[in-house]
Amino acid sequence: MWGKFVYQEIEACDKIVWVNSFSDEAGNIVRAPFSDLIPLEIRNTVTFSENNGTTTMTLCSGPINATEEERSFFEGMFESMQEGFGGTFDQLEEYLAEQS
Repeated sequence: MWGKFVYQEIEACDKIVWVNSFSDEAGNIVRAPFSDLIPLEIRNTVTFSENNGTTTMTLCSGPINATEEERSFFEGMFESMQEGFGGTFDQLEEYLAEQS
């Protein structure tokens, strides 16, 4: 599988915004190989905030130019996405703790 990330905005230490999609080897947007209901493009915004030396990272994602059926399917994936991203962020937290 190939993926495409198009970064739209980067504010150092504050925010990263990008659109991601599945793609072919040449970078053309394609349907997800496992479901025709995954939206073609998803806009993601990660923000970083600091409070008393602790950084909080918040991720918000949503489909763009999606059909109602694709939006509904995407919303139905929230729990699975939270588990997947949560595990990834837990690994990042462990790695950063080891580095300090």
